Amino acid sequence: MDSREGTAVNDDATLIKQWNRLTRVHRRIEAGMERLLHQQLGLGVSEFYALRTLSEGVRAGTGLLYLNDLANGIGLSQSATSRLVTRLQDRGLITTHTSSRDRRSVEIELTAVAHHVLRTGAPLLRQAIEQVVRQLGVEGTDQDLLRYLCGSAGDGVAAHARPTGSVAAR
Repeated sequence: MDSREGTAVNDDATLIKQWNRLTRVHRRIEAGMERLLHQQLGLGVSEFYALRTLSEGVRAGTGLLYLNDLANGIGLSQSATSRLVTRLQDRGLITTHTSSRDRRSVEIELTAVAHHVLRTGAPLLRQAIEQVVRQLGVEGTDQDLLRYLCGSAGDGVAAHARPTGSVAAR
């Protein structure tokens, strides 16, 4: 094996190690989100993501929703998305009807309850992320990953995420 092959193998191992680390962090954050959303709102992460995706579509002024677009937006199959839409309807979070402009599409409207759930749920997601980021800081997690996670979470989280004795980057 020449040195280039050895470097490529090391690069691959590093990339896989970093990916595995990121995956574990993602799972921890999603588990925290799931727990808080279920405790406070009786919703799962997929249901909340669907409401957010629908809300963003409404703000964009599209008015029409193809099931495939929602499925892609939340990362579920079409059949799982259909079941999710039914659950959201059953809970009174959305109403649906066939579009008068395009019989192949479904128009979905968020109810007042859904808007309340979105306003209440957003801080819960932030809280779940902040909790995990703080734990990661105490555990001495990779500083580059912590900086990335804290980039949009604010300096308060970043300060709590730093292991004791570390110096803030400038």
